[in-house]
Amino acid sequence: MVRTFAAFCVCVGLLSRAEDVKSLLPEGKWRLTFQDEFSRALTNVDAAWEFQNGSSGHILCSRWRDNASVSNGVLRLNAKKEARAGQAWTAASLWTKRRFTYGYFECRYRYAKATATNNSFWIMTTEGSGPEKKDGKFEIDINEGHVPDEINMNIHNWSGQHWAKSKTLKMAGKLLADEYHLYGLEWSEKELVWHFDGQEIRREPNTVCHLPAPVWLSLAIVKWAGPVTDAIAGTSMDVDFVRVYERAE
Repeated sequence: MVRTFAAFCVCVGLLSRAEDVKSLLPEGKWRLTFQDEFSRALTNVDAAWEFQNGSSGHILCSRWRDNASVSNGVLRLNAKKEARAGQAWTAASLWTKRRFTYGYFECRYRYAKATATNNSFWIMTTEGSGPEKKDGKFEIDINEGHVPDEINMNIHNWSGQHWAKSKTLKMAGKLLADEYHLYGLEWSEKELVWHFDGQEIRREPNTVCHLPAPVWLSLAIVKWAGPVTDAIAGTSMDVDFVRVYERAE
């Protein structure tokens, strides 16, 4: 059943501090298992996060640890116009050291205020040792956001013959670079259910997403999100918090 939080969602868009914002969880009992409210400075060898440091050849920017900063309880993924690693732009991408399988995943953030920015909250298995090298590699894009009002939700099967299932929504009347909003995903063995400010916006059967995977936060510069202009320089994807819950029943 879709839940309605219209009155509360107005407040969610205006509040600026994570401790003032309640989670908007689906029906049932949930237990908080991971959170980062970004109340501390990030370190180069961080307890919670890994960082990309290098080229991103499939997009228009390289991504670096020093493009991620924390101030006043907000993580900022900063876009810069600078030549580095053979690319003309830089941004930031990071992922949790911890891996998760199923639960409710939410992030409160606002987009970088420029076209050609891809503002992403997602889950993807990683290369390396352990179970993630087995068949079953996948990606769930909880949101690849584009200004002014676009939400993009994707499922990718990266094992064998690649396939994807995608859906784009325009959130009419919302300026998603001006306000913080809550983007959520309920991931279970059987289903994937996306939420925006506590309201269900998409539901799909889960056919491939079953391995442990980290949570990712990424800013990219891409051709398919609008014109690439100097307006990108100095913008940032701003993250208030990330929280992960598991079913408590």
